This record gives sequence, C-alpha cells and structure tokens, in this order.
Amino acid sequence: MNYNAILTEYIDKCPYDEPIFIEDIKKYFEAIVGDKIDKVIKTIYVYINRLVKKHILVQYLKGIYYKPTIDIFGESEIDKETIINKKYLEDDNGCKGFTYGATLFNQLGLTTQVPRYYYIVTNECPNNNKYNNYSLGVIIKKPKIEINDNNYKYLQLLDLLNNKEKIFVEVDINKEKDIIYKFIKSNGLEMEEIFRYAKETDNKKAIEKLFEME
Repeated sequence: MNYNAILTEYIDKCPYDEPIFIEDIKKYFEAIVGDKIDKVIKTIYVYINRLVKKHILVQYLKGIYYKPTIDIFGESEIDKETIINKKYLEDDNGCKGFTYGATLFNQLGLTTQVPRYYYIVTNECPNNNKYNNYSLGVIIKKPKIEINDNNYKYLQLLDLLNNKEKIFVEVDINKEKDIIYKFIKSNGLEMEEIFRYAKETDNKKAIEKLFEME
C-alpha cells in the first residue's frame, strides 16, 4: 500500500491556510489500515516531515500543520484563533464546543478583564479532567452532555448562569440581567428548552438564578 500517495491525496483535499491536525490524519489512515495504525503512523510522520521540508506544509506546533499560500511576500501565516476554533469549537461536522467563564464574560461585555487563557467546553476533551494546552493558551473541560448545533447556546447559557468562577461579583446586577436577557433573546432560546437542558445536566443553580432574575 502506497501510504505516501494516500497522504498526498488527503493533503490535496485540505484547504489552504486552514489547520491540519495529526489526530485527523491518524483517523483517516486508521479507517484504511485498522489496527496497524500504530506502525503506519511512524511512516506517516516521515512523509509529513518531507512535505514540511518541501514547504508544502508548515508546522505551526507539534501535531498542527497547514498548507500555506505563497505570494511575493513569502508563505502565509495562520492565526491562533483559527486553530482554536477548528480544534475545539467547530469543524466540518458542526459545533463541538463553546467558550465559558472569563472568556465568555469578556466576550459579552460583563467584564473588561481579558483572560490569560481561552476557557472552552468541548467534546474534544477526553474525560472529566480539565486540560491546559499552554501552547495554544487554552483550558478545556468536558461537557455534561455532547455538544451539537442545536444545544450549544443553551448549554453556554447554563454555564453562564452557573458562574462557578464568581466573575459577576463586581458586575452591576442590572447590567448582568440585561446581558443575560439579551443573550436569550438574540439566540432565540426558549424557556421550555432552557429548563429541559438544565434538568438534563442537573444544573439546579442555573434555574435558581433564572427565578431570581424574574
């Protein structure tokens, strides 16, 4: 089997200036070679390194590559947010994560403090431990239920209401209410579904918070 040809075919299908993860390459080959993957992946790394030397691929970090566009100024660069988004938040299969905690509160204008790390709940987290990816500046945790296109805004709202990090302590209560109401309205969230997901994730504190706001 010509593994180099298979890898080349895979890379050719990848868009330029978009992250390519070694985990995805491994899954692609695993579907072809099955339980031989541990032996094959060593060969694949050799071929990948050759593509890097030929400037067909650029290595951003260990296990993260991209196909650069090349112009008179040289090779293009990929930004960190693009990588974080595809790795943890959304890919071709849809939504798989959302921001929470200090990152979400900053995005919503509930705090002006810019967090040192991106805080993300993602299906990509392997278990219930929190993981720090210092290279990308990301802290991830596993969701209580699998995230998808239909539920991620509801789950994000529940995490916002739960507020384990106590970031609302110095936030004006009226501003807090206004932003939460705006979040619900702008995302078209239905109260019945909010309560359903709160029950499904055993998030009593979020429900208590909603009743307090009422």
